[in-house]
Amino acid sequence: MNSTDDNQNLYGYTPTRSVCIIFVILYAVSTLLHGYQSIRSRALWLLPTVVLAGTAEVVGWVARTKSSYDPLQRMPFVIQTSILVLAPTPFVAALFIGFGRITGRLGAQYSRLSPALYSKIFLTADIVSLFVQGGGGGIASSGSNDADKVRLGSNIIIAGLVVQLFSMSVFCFFMGEYVWRRINDRPFHKLAYSEAAERNRMDRHMKMLLAGITISTVLIYIRSIYRIIEFADGFDGSIAHTQVLFNVFDGMLVTLAMYTLNFMHPGMLLLATQQMQSYPLNSRTESY
Repeated sequence: MNSTDDNQNLYGYTPTRSVCIIFVILYAVSTLLHGYQSIRSRALWLLPTVVLAGTAEVVGWVARTKSSYDPLQRMPFVIQTSILVLAPTPFVAALFIGFGRITGRLGAQYSRLSPALYSKIFLTADIVSLFVQGGGGGIASSGSNDADKVRLGSNIIIAGLVVQLFSMSVFCFFMGEYVWRRINDRPFHKLAYSEAAERNRMDRHMKMLLAGITISTVLIYIRSIYRIIEFADGFDGSIAHTQVLFNVFDGMLVTLAMYTLNFMHPGMLLLATQQMQSYPLNSRTESY
C-alpha cells in the first residue's frame, strides 16, 4: 500500500465473487435470525451487540462483493477494511454480558467479579478497543498513498486488537475459574442458603449457553490473533494478500461464532431456564 498509483489493486488479488456472496447470505440469515430470537426472548441487549455485529459483517462483505467486479475501486476496499476489522467487537460485548448473566443465574458466589462488574470492566475494554481500532482504520484509509501514515494506522489497529485480545484472555481465565469453582463447590463469597438454593441450579439450557459462549469466544480469539499477525505483516504483506487466509480466519470463524449463538442463543436459553425455575423444586435435577 505504499504506491502512489491510484489504480493499484490494494487487495493483491481479486476477491472471489461466489465466496463473497455466500458470506453476505450467511451473515444476513444469521443476523435476521438473531434479531427475531432477541425480540422473541425479550433479550434486547443482543440488538446493539450481536445484531449490530452481523449487520456490519454484511456491509463489509457487500463491499468485498463490489470489489470482485473491480478490485481497483478504492472506496469498497476502504469500507471493507474499516468495517470488517471492527465488526466482531460488538459481538464480543455480547459474550461478556452473556457470561455475566450466567454467573448471576448460577451463583455469583463462585465468581471473582459480580455479574455487573463483568459488563462494566470488559465492556469498557471492548469500547476502548473499538475506538482504537476505528481510529487506526481511519488513519490508514486516509493515508492510502502515504506509507508512513498507513503504517501508523496499522500499528494503532494492532494496539486495539491487542487490547481486545488481552481483555478476552482475562475473560477466559475468569470463565474457566468460575466453571471449576462451581463444579467443585469452591465459592469466593458466602450467600444465605435460600439465595444459594434459588440461584445454583444448573440445567441443560445453562450448559448449552455456557458451551455457546465458550465456543464463540475461542473462535473470535483465534480470529483476533490472525488479524494481529495480518496487520503486523503490513497491508502489502503476503498474509494480507492471501485471500484464503482472510476467508478462513476472519470470514469463516466469525460466521461460525454467529451461528453458534443462533443455536445456543443467550436470550432463548435464559428465558427457558427462567420458565423452568417456575416449576416445583423437586421436579428439577442438578447435574453437578
